[in-house]
Amino acid sequence: MKKLPLTFAVDVGNSHTVLGIFKGDKVVDHWRLTTRKETTSDEVMNRIGGLIRFSEIKPSEITHVGLSTVVPVLERPWIKALQTLLKRPVQVVSSKNCLNCPIAYPNPAMLGADRLCNVIALRDRGLKDAIVVDMGTATTFDVMKDGGFAGGIIIPGISASLDVLTEKAARLLPVSIEWPDKVIANNTDDAIRAGLLYGFMAELETLVAKIKAEMGKKNVPVFATGGWGQMVMGHSKVIDTYDPYLTLNGVRLVAVRGNAAAAEEHDAEEE
Repeated sequence: MKKLPLTFAVDVGNSHTVLGIFKGDKVVDHWRLTTRKETTSDEVMNRIGGLIRFSEIKPSEITHVGLSTVVPVLERPWIKALQTLLKRPVQVVSSKNCLNCPIAYPNPAMLGADRLCNVIALRDRGLKDAIVVDMGTATTFDVMKDGGFAGGIIIPGISASLDVLTEKAARLLPVSIEWPDKVIANNTDDAIRAGLLYGFMAELETLVAKIKAEMGKKNVPVFATGGWGQMVMGHSKVIDTYDPYLTLNGVRLVAVRGNAAAAEEHDAEEE
């Protein structure tokens, strides 16, 4: 019986970094960390080394390593830390290492690796057309058409919108983000919550409808992922599936099948 690969996948986002260990295509361990923009490979190695010590999977058992990052300055320390800790080459997701996924951007290198991972993961499931709503610091709408990345939309995320609102309006203070009982609020905190969440839902439904109309296809599956995806899922009629590991699965696929492992940099000093 063929032994399943053990893959260590990392998705570095603007606010959070998600890590997972896959046995074959199943998640066996995962963690969510705060992204630190200023960090060294030693600090990264210390953080992930501590996590792995609590896992049933030993570093020596890892067979493949993949990395996606939308923070360019963190790519080098993460590569170095992963190579040092796991003793494996690191496949970095990019427009040049995307399992031949067609990209409709005039400059494919400008496409965020996380958005590319979402489409890679759905292509692997045999889908040709799909919409992914990835809800993080920004909310992105990633459109897959005819098996390739066709483009999409970027809007402020839910928490980012709250930050801007409370920063610019002196009398509005930050609130916990949770669904209010009704749209017409009788207090300021719930008024902010209603505006954020029901306002986002209106954006979501309108943009998905416009995307489908522009694609010329009505029956297009809509996937949600990202930190706010689960919270929104139960209140939306346009989202078909919530998959918290969709992006990480794309990283896994590139880790196992990619062809552009990052070069090792044993002696390079970090600035």
